[in-house]
Amino acid sequence: MSEDLELVVFGAHLRGGPLSHELTDLGAQWAGEITTAPRYRMSVLPTDPPKPAVTRVPDGAAGASIMGHRWLLSPRALGLFLAALPAPMQLGKVEFEDGTWRTGFSCDASAATGPDISRYGSWPVAIAARAV
Repeated sequence: MSEDLELVVFGAHLRGGPLSHELTDLGAQWAGEITTAPRYRMSVLPTDPPKPAVTRVPDGAAGASIMGHRWLLSPRALGLFLAALPAPMQLGKVEFEDGTWRTGFSCDASAATGPDISRYGSWPVAIAARAV
C-alpha cells in the first residue's frame, strides 16, 4: 500500500529472526535488504534473546556499514510497535549507503557498552561467527 511506512531493523527482528513475529503479527511485509552508510557501530546488548545495539558514530570516527531488513507497516502498526518498544531501543533516522535517510531501529548510545561486532557487517554473520 502507498500509505505504508518503512522500518529498517538490524537484529532479532530481521526476517526469520526470533522477534520478527512482532512485526508480522502487526501485518508488516518484508521489503528487502539494505545497508547503512559506513557511519555506524554494532555492539551486543545483554538481553534474552541477545540484540544488537546499532549507534551512529561521531563525525570523523571510524564506523562500519551494517546490513538491515526493510519492513513495510501501516502507520497504526508502526505506532503500536513503537509504543511497545523497550528501552534502550529506539526508532530514528538512519543514513544508508545510497544517501537516503530512513526510519530505523537503533539504540541509546549510553547502553551500547557490549562487545563491538561491527566488523561482521550484519547480525546473522556475527551469530554465525559465534561473536554473539
